[in-house]
Amino acid sequence: MKLPGPWRGRARYPLAPTLLRVYLLVGVVVLALGFLFYFQSLAKRVDRQTEALSGVVARFILVAVTAAPELPDSTALQYRDVMRRLDFPVVFTDQAMRPMIWNESQVGLPVPTYEELFDPVPERRPDLSPVTALVRDLDRRHAPIPLLTPGTADTFAYVHYGSPPLSRELRWTPWVAIGAAALFGFTALLSLRSIKRSEQGFIWAGMAKETAHQMGTPISSLVGWVEVLRSEVDDRSETVQVPGDLYREAVGEIERDADRLNRVAARFSQIGSTPHLEKGSILPVVEQTVDYFEHRLPRQGNTVRLELSHERSLPEVRHNGELIGWVLENLIKNAVNAADKPEGRVDIRVLPSSGGGLRILVRDNGRGVAPGMERQIFRPGVSTRRRGWGLGLALARRIVTDYHRGELELTWTEPGAGAEFTITLPGASA
Repeated sequence: MKLPGPWRGRARYPLAPTLLRVYLLVGVVVLALGFLFYFQSLAKRVDRQTEALSGVVARFILVAVTAAPELPDSTALQYRDVMRRLDFPVVFTDQAMRPMIWNESQVGLPVPTYEELFDPVPERRPDLSPVTALVRDLDRRHAPIPLLTPGTADTFAYVHYGSPPLSRELRWTPWVAIGAAALFGFTALLSLRSIKRSEQGFIWAGMAKETAHQMGTPISSLVGWVEVLRSEVDDRSETVQVPGDLYREAVGEIERDADRLNRVAARFSQIGSTPHLEKGSILPVVEQTVDYFEHRLPRQGNTVRLELSHERSLPEVRHNGELIGWVLENLIKNAVNAADKPEGRVDIRVLPSSGGGLRILVRDNGRGVAPGMERQIFRPGVSTRRRGWGLGLALARRIVTDYHRGELELTWTEPGAGAEFTITLPGASA
């Protein structure tokens, strides 16, 4: 169903699904880049803190080694106690890159004693090739920190360190988040497609129901007048004798119902095109609508009375008579259906409004709008009737707001006392 320009301007059909996909894709990309940038920056900060901590530990060891050059076992125990608290691998090598000390929990090998490292018999020295390989791997990620002999520019030893688990987790976290965002986006796209199909099915079914609803009144009236005329016919007579007053009334009402069907068809034909607005008085449209319903109100059981009142001087407004008549019929029909008292009453008032416009008030003494439904009754698909499709008030509001740049509001309601809807239209010069 192709909607006209004013409807596209607000409802964004059929551009909404495409725009939603674009917004969703842009949002996922921005979210992914934001996660990536933020967590990478966090990982760099952790690496900088790791480097600083490694430097502090290195200086501590340098001071200890300077105080005890022979590296006795008691000093090595102090190194182990300090390094045991680190959650990332740290290896100290001499100037020849031979491993001397490391944190056992991270490297996975015990630290040999001073005598084992410098055993005179080379065959009895521990195999340090796994630690040497680890040192090369650490140096590919972080440059080693040199330890200089105090008072000289000579390198005494090197500190080799790796990244803590937190840094590695921070580097992987954004990719996990990107995967989750992509999964969310894919699921959302599938949901949008499902929602679009459901909305299309609902719109077509709802429009069919609304068409039948609009045509139901004149068709029922036509059937009634046919039955009235049929009751006056004597099947045994070749001639038909119908009282003149009844004949004229029946013909007049049948003509009005036929005209009504033509108007309903014309209204639905305007759904796909931009309506033409004419400057003039809206009072004839209101009077014609009220007059049509007065001849079709229930006469048995709960009776309903329509009362129309208006100011003598009303401003002219730009309007489309067919569409405004459609809005009024929806409001009046809802008011008549809500009249559950023995004597129902529907008051229609036409009053000037500020700014050179006018207001049309439709008030009934029916059951009113249920609490909590005041803001929902204009949404498509929301209906207070068991068999309603919830398109009448939604279409009425769109006609008033999008086509006529006015407002349609529920201005008063009280359960068991009634409800009042107000149409506000701007002046012709607005």
